[in-house]
Amino acid sequence: MTSGPAVTLGQLLDLDLIEHYEVLGGEAGLRRPVRMVVAGSTVHEISELAPCGVVVFGREQLVLDDLAADLAIRLAGSSGLSGIIAARPPRRIPYATRRLADRLALPLIGVDDIAPAGVITAFDPYVRAPEIAGLRVLGDASRRFQRPPADADALTTRLAATLGEPVALVDAESRFVAGDPAVHALLAAHLGAERLGESRPGALIVETDGGDLLAQPVQIDATGPAVYWIAVRRPRFAAGVLLEPVRDAIAIASLSFAVHVAGEAVRIEREHRRRSLLLNEIFEQPEEPGRRTVERATALGWRLAGWHTAVQVQVSAAPAALRMSALGAELEEQLAEHGLPATLVERAEGWVFWSTTEAQADAADPGRLTERLASTLAAVETVHPGLRLCAGVGRAQAGTAGIGRSAGQARQAALLAHTAHRPAAVEHIDAGSTRRLIAGWYGSAPLRGAAADLLAPLDEADPSGELVRTLRCYLDAQSSAKAAGAVLGVHRNTVMQRMERITELLPADLGDPDDRLAVHLATRAVDVDWDDPG
Repeated sequence: MTSGPAVTLGQLLDLDLIEHYEVLGGEAGLRRPVRMVVAGSTVHEISELAPCGVVVFGREQLVLDDLAADLAIRLAGSSGLSGIIAARPPRRIPYATRRLADRLALPLIGVDDIAPAGVITAFDPYVRAPEIAGLRVLGDASRRFQRPPADADALTTRLAATLGEPVALVDAESRFVAGDPAVHALLAAHLGAERLGESRPGALIVETDGGDLLAQPVQIDATGPAVYWIAVRRPRFAAGVLLEPVRDAIAIASLSFAVHVAGEAVRIEREHRRRSLLLNEIFEQPEEPGRRTVERATALGWRLAGWHTAVQVQVSAAPAALRMSALGAELEEQLAEHGLPATLVERAEGWVFWSTTEAQADAADPGRLTERLASTLAAVETVHPGLRLCAGVGRAQAGTAGIGRSAGQARQAALLAHTAHRPAAVEHIDAGSTRRLIAGWYGSAPLRGAAADLLAPLDEADPSGELVRTLRCYLDAQSSAKAAGAVLGVHRNTVMQRMERITELLPADLGDPDDRLAVHLATRAVDVDWDDPG
């Protein structure tokens, strides 16, 4: 008899070592440890067998629909055996026999084509050395994930085949990516997005009403947060000595998929760098771009002739777990769904794209364009709690040089949108708009520095920024404490109390029109940190 950790009969059956079996009774005993598997010759010899053994009878030695089956169950129960395996009879076994097996919690397993020697040969290695079952799972996982999966669907399919249980892949915000939606629903119901977004995640066992889940983070940086999570229904055999090998198999799949994700990130980064370098070339030689520049632009589907309307998209705030490269791809998808197919070019301040028409009269209607942009940004924000996006739209400009001019105007408009402090903010600057003057003021680093100095007493008294936010909302609401309170979610009296303190701290007189204007602009520009364009 072996010592140390042992497998159970339930685990042996779950490993699919024998085919076409049925648990005819005593299912509650499937968790009993199995220390040996022996062939039975006669029913009466059962009492001589050692405890924790499983006895296997051929069709000639035991007929389960005969009275001898009841005797075998009683003898096995009194001897402390862990189960009986025998040929499944053509007729249903008597109800009394099933009840007896259930009462003694003695598993009675029926097999169609019983060959005791074959069952013993299949079970014995795992009984003598339970870790072999773990090595089998690990070996299968290593073979299947020797090469990184091509995509999320390949990951979940391979891992499900390895473990024999459904698998789901979710992102760090608990959104479904691939695999079994039911597993995702269980995970989302019992594990919040804040847990998935932890800075140092580790493997988890999640207890649910529908059975335990094994959750494994997928990390690009071993010391950073997870970019994805793999969730697997815990296999029934994954207990005791077999739990860790199963968790290790999931970890192997996680590492393999992390290699795929890292490779995709490098590919996307290389593509973004190629686009960005090409755009810089166009900006530097706008009038007569070289033949090679034109060829590369054409290969990307960029049109250099015609009238160009540029758009700048910027991230105002983002959750820590959100990957910017993935966000760029998502923005492209959403833009296309909202009727704005575009190739985004990553810049220091966000992303730039432009639409091109043959004639100025055909240029995109600014109102319709801003509406579609706002809808696009709102759609992306909805699926990423904590994300805030804004965008600016330039005027239609002619020729290759027009791309740079329109992009510069879009940048200024994005500055205005950034200071609006509202979800999915989009601004457009046309030639005669006063907003161009305001954007120029926001875009000046020295003036932004002066604004920071003006508001410094409020920041020192309240590092959380609550006083500055209250002052901005109050001035935006034309000094209406009630309207400002509605925006801030506080009572008007609270706004008035804060304003009294602000008036005491602020080195400016809000009753003076010039001071009031300067303070209002300063509160709008307080979050702007872009450098002046070179």
